[in-house]
Amino acid sequence: MSAPGPRGATVLVCDDAAGIRKTLAQILGDEGYRVETFEDGGSVLGRLGEPKLPRPAALFLDVWLPDVDGLSVLDQLRARGHDLPVVMISGHGTVETAVQAVKRGADDFLEKPLALERVLLTLEKALERSRLARERDVLAREVARQRERLEEEETLLGEGPAMTRLREELRRAGASDARVLISGESGVGKEVAARTLHRLSPRAGGPFVDVNGAAIPEDLIESELFGHVKGSFTGATEDRKGKWEAADGGTLFLDEIGDMSPRTQAKILRAIQDGKISRVGATRTIETDVRIVAATNRDLPKMIAAGTFREDLYFRLAVVPIRVPTLAERPEDIPALVAHFAGKLARRRGRRPPTFSAEALEELKRRPWPGNVRELQNVVERALLLADGAVIGADDLPGDVLRLPRTGGDAGDGLMPGQTLADARDAFERRLVVRVLEECRGNVSRAAERLGLDRTTLHRRLRAWGLTDDK
Repeated sequence: MSAPGPRGATVLVCDDAAGIRKTLAQILGDEGYRVETFEDGGSVLGRLGEPKLPRPAALFLDVWLPDVDGLSVLDQLRARGHDLPVVMISGHGTVETAVQAVKRGADDFLEKPLALERVLLTLEKALERSRLARERDVLAREVARQRERLEEEETLLGEGPAMTRLREELRRAGASDARVLISGESGVGKEVAARTLHRLSPRAGGPFVDVNGAAIPEDLIESELFGHVKGSFTGATEDRKGKWEAADGGTLFLDEIGDMSPRTQAKILRAIQDGKISRVGATRTIETDVRIVAATNRDLPKMIAAGTFREDLYFRLAVVPIRVPTLAERPEDIPALVAHFAGKLARRRGRRPPTFSAEALEELKRRPWPGNVRELQNVVERALLLADGAVIGADDLPGDVLRLPRTGGDAGDGLMPGQTLADARDAFERRLVVRVLEECRGNVSRAAERLGLDRTTLHRRLRAWGLTDDK
């Protein structure tokens, strides 16, 4: 075995003739390859079965070997998934043998005696073809991942009047560059609507950058939005671009805008008015071309009246107000959503998507869905995990879903005198949250997951109902 040269790539040589092994080791070693030699097929197969050893770049393989012929070794290599380039060599080569070798996966065929230039040229071509094939595979995998991501990206499914109206509103808003405020309960798909708006806009080729106002601590939100310069605060070890700047030429999605502090609201308002931003600690401003799409599950007019949300910012954001309907408002769309979620989850597990029976779908359509589409997705996933057969019936649905009060007339407790639908929904949600919290032994994170809510949203609802000691 020769010492590793400048190229360092490992090339295997399998030939029963010691002279051929020595010649190839000399030729390839002089070119900087690391060469490993073997005199029979079993040895080279064993070497390729060692995962801890360096992956070889190529194999020179004799057709005639003492234990098994080289074409059989080639067959076994390909059957085991080894895709390294293989150059067959033979002292009794025929056109028929060469054709058979190529058909069975060889990259080239050399006849003995071996000429130095021919050996090196053949190896270089084989390595180049292998490199191009790997690049094609990487590109194909990336394309497949992108296609899968687009297929799995939550879409605004549903053909009912509510979703038809929503898609039309998004189509019209997408054609302009106006700022849009998307409202709706948690889990209805506000981010999906925002991404749809971006795809329908002239900015579709630009970036879509999202900022979740409920997920970023107050002391970090300004840096997250606008970036910072090195040394502007403890831990700022380098200049950093903010999300506002990263969205230049595209769409900036300000999710949960109602959870942002008055100070952050003021900064956002100034950036919208000026069309410029300034990184934390910087003295110069940066011009940006950003379309703002904001979203909230809170009642911003009530917050304005309470003095917790800026009215001027509200009117800046709500140039085009769009509301995403709750799942309870569009039960006719549940079968399409169930099929979409079941198909996506089954593909991830390499399974055939199951079918939900008519009875199961009717059962799901009668649920109130306080967690909206996100909750439905969680229920579908749990049903797939619990089900054994190809058809999921009503009895296969998670038990807590079956125990939920129905939304129809058979619920057993209709509206109280003077009670609005919103009052009834709030009362139901409170009862459900309390029960799930009890089942989760007070673990808010686990209860939020069960309910299809994020932890911050659940905490906010608990505070509103007076069910937490938080001040």
